Formats: sequence, C-alpha cells, structure tokens
Amino acid sequence: MPNDDIELEEIKRLIADANPSPLPKSKELVPSQPRQAAPVMPKKPDAEIAKPAKQGAGLPALSKRPGQGQVSVRRPSQSSTPAPARKPSSPGTAVSRGGVREYDISSNGKVSKAPVSGSVREFDISSGGKVTKHRGRAIDPELDALDTGDEKFKVNFDFDGVYKDVPEDRPLKLRREKRTGCIGGIMYAAFVICVSLVFASLLWMATVDVLGFGAVDEQVSVQIPLGFTMEEVTNALYEGGLIRYRFLFNLYASFSNAEDKITAGTFILNRNFDYRALVQGMTARAGVRVETTVTIPEGFTLLQIFTLLEDYDVVHSADELWEVATNHSFNFHFLDEETLGERFRLEGFLFPDTYNFFLFSNPVTVINRFLREFDRRFTEEYVERAEEMGMSVRDIINVAAMIEREAANDVERPRIAAVIYNRLESPNFPNLEIDATLSYAVQGTDLIATTTLDHPFNTYLHPGLPPWPIANPGIASIRAALFPQDTNEFFYALHVDGTHRFFRTYPEHRAFVQSDDFGRWW
Repeated sequence: MPNDDIELEEIKRLIADANPSPLPKSKELVPSQPRQAAPVMPKKPDAEIAKPAKQGAGLPALSKRPGQGQVSVRRPSQSSTPAPARKPSSPGTAVSRGGVREYDISSNGKVSKAPVSGSVREFDISSGGKVTKHRGRAIDPELDALDTGDEKFKVNFDFDGVYKDVPEDRPLKLRREKRTGCIGGIMYAAFVICVSLVFASLLWMATVDVLGFGAVDEQVSVQIPLGFTMEEVTNALYEGGLIRYRFLFNLYASFSNAEDKITAGTFILNRNFDYRALVQGMTARAGVRVETTVTIPEGFTLLQIFTLLEDYDVVHSADELWEVATNHSFNFHFLDEETLGERFRLEGFLFPDTYNFFLFSNPVTVINRFLREFDRRFTEEYVERAEEMGMSVRDIINVAAMIEREAANDVERPRIAAVIYNRLESPNFPNLEIDATLSYAVQGTDLIATTTLDHPFNTYLHPGLPPWPIANPGIASIRAALFPQDTNEFFYALHVDGTHRFFRTYPEHRAFVQSDDFGRWW
C-alpha cells in the first residue's frame, strides 16, 4: 500500500493501543472524511531531512511512549543535530521539544495539543481540572505550519487565549462559592451583638454624663479665672468631679457657644447638674456664685483698698485694679477726663463701706461698684454746697481726706475742717502743715516722714491743697468739709489721750507742744 496509507494505519493502531477503552462521548475522537494524501513538505535547500528507518520517505516519524497513552508525531528537523533527550511527560501533558508536536490523550479522553518550538510552552491538564501555563520562546511558525498527515481527531481549543492570564507554574483553581455555614453564621451574629453592646454601653455612659444621671447631690465650688479659655473651664469642671469626659463637654460647649455665656468668677455648682445646667451655672445672671464680704475702712488709700481686695480674692491681682483705675474711662460727673492715665486719679472716690463681691470678679465691675456708691452718697445737695463754696467735688474730697486722716472722732471733724479753711484763706499761715500728708508721701517707700522732706505732699513746705486726696473719706468727713465749724482757730495738736487740742495763736500752740500733754505721732 502507499506510504501515507501505511502511516495512517500505524497511527490508528498506536491510538487504539494507547486507549483500549472507548472515549467519553463529549471528547470522542471524530474521524475525518477521507482525503487525499498529505503533500510532501518542501525541503529547504540547506537542511538535511533525516529519513526514518521504518517509514516512507518524507513522512514524519511516529513514536509511542510506553504506558502513558501519548502519541508523538515527530516532524523533520531543520537541523541534523538530534533533539536532546528529555524526561517522559506525565499523563495529561502536552509538550513540544526539538520540533516534536505531541498530542496527549489522557485516560479521560481529553486531548491537548502543544505548539511546536525549539523552546517550551506547556499546558498541563490534570485530572482535577487544574491548568498550568508554561511560557518559553516563540513558536517557530514554519514548524507549526507543517502538516502531520491524515487527521483522525480534531482539537478545537484556544489554549493561548483562554489561559493567557494564568500565572506561570501556578495551578488555576476553580472559584467556589464560599459559604459560612451554621457555625459561621452564629459567630457573625455574636460579633454583631458584641459590637452593638459595646456601642450601646458607650452611648449610655455619654448620656449619663451629659444629662447628669445618677450623680450625687453635692455642691462644688468652681473658680473660673479672668481671661479664661474653654480648656481651663473644662479642666476645672473635671477636677471638681462635675464631668467625666472632657472631650464630650468641649464638644457640647462648641455647639452651644458656652464660651460666650460663661463669665469669670467662683461658682457653686452641683454634681447632678447636666451640661446645660453647668454652663448656666457659670453665667453672670443665672449662676450661683460665691460671694465674699469686704469692709473698706474710712481713710484707706487706693493702695490699701486694692491690697485688701486681692487678699479677699475679689480679684486675682491688685495689678488688675491699678490698670483699670489708671486707664479705664468711667462715666461719672465728679471725675475729670483730663486725669485719665494718672495712676491715682481715683484716689478719694472709692467710697468706704461694706460690700459683697463675687470671688474673682471683673476689676472694672469692682471699681465701678465703689464709684456708684460714692455717686449715691455725694448727693445733689452736696454738689450745690460745693458750688456755693467755690470748690469742685475733687477739692471737697481733698479736704475731707485730710480730715479723715487727722480727726480722732466725729466731734473734731468740723473743727479740723475750720482750721484747714482758715489757713487756706490766711496770708499769714499759707501752709497747712498737716502731718497726714507726710505719711501719705512715704507710704510704700523707704522714705522717712519729716517736715523737711522734699515732696509735693509735704504741706509743711508746699502751700495749698495736696496734688490729690490722700485717702478715701467717709460721709462724716465729707459733711465736715462741706459744713465746717465757724471758728478762728489756726492750730491743733495731738493730746496724749488721743484727741486734739485747738489753738488760735502760735504761742498757745507752742506751749502745748512743749508740755507733757503733747502726744507725739513719730
């Protein structure tokens, strides 16, 4: 028979020997229609084609791997060099080496076709359905175009297209639908419940703090400093046990504009207050603030009053009061705006009395409280009387301040006022020679009060009234300055019993001073 018929029969026999059992219907090899013998491949001029020993000339060599169900159709190689030996392929593998195209027929009837190349491109089809793609050098198009002869089966599968994304040397695993199952569902439900409980607990804790639920009924004193920040307010509330979560109160304060409502001071708050009540409790109107009672003695100076207010925690510092007294413009008729900026411009106008102040009050509020009381006490009658005397309110207070510092009792006040006015009007005794002015001159300094001290408040040397009042007089001294006693006395001196003796002439005064009844103040 012709060579190609012999070759076809040999292929059939080898296939039958490799697969004794019938193939599955879906993968059954379909015989092709009879056709003409395959044309002989054209020979390349420079290549010698090795002729097989048992086949006809020009036909591909057939080989069968024992026990593996694989048929190899060896094509003539362009090189006379024999192909290198390789390890037998495992079942279900299509491999090409050295111009060999192999068709792997596995036990389940699947057929794979490996491209022909001097390199390797492999597709491994295992019985478990896993596919591995191996890449190598490009396939020789001329070798791939070689005809293998009469087709006995067809393979219609695009390995390169289907498995182009398969990682090299890594099996392609089929995706399976994941199912949690009963245990997974229970664990998921438990997780959701735990998260919900934690969230609910945190929400409840926050609610308790915001609304003040369950807190003890206990009052706490909270101090808010002047020029405070919300951080200072929050820390004061936290340290007092009024809140538990500082960040939560800061969040509430930002939404409620609490910083604009809270004022400086000391407040009495309760631990069962909610956040809104806490803020309201630190306002100027609704707050329950801590008060302190301060009595300002008659005749105290600004320095003494400011120091006393600081000691009673009416303000944080006396310096705050000095700043306000010097530079703040108060709207009262008895204050001269031209004196604004002078440190002692309010000396004499802080009316001495007993006051109730909130702790750590605003210094402007504190001083304004004194000035309002002075304005209330210095009535319109007094203003008219000062005008009748040809004196300003400031001049009257200047005289009253010296009376306040000199008089031992209320009886003496009008007589001392008469001596002062008599000297102011006398050409013979132009200097007042008031010892209290010397004491004022040296207060807060290391100076020694003497009649020769060169100081504007030394009335032994400088005639007329002092530059400003030397003290803050009470109402009795103010009335004495407005309504002095009608006398012609020009002198008075301290008796050892603490009262004063009054004289019309200098020799009378001099004799008393040299006697044992004179009470020296220095």
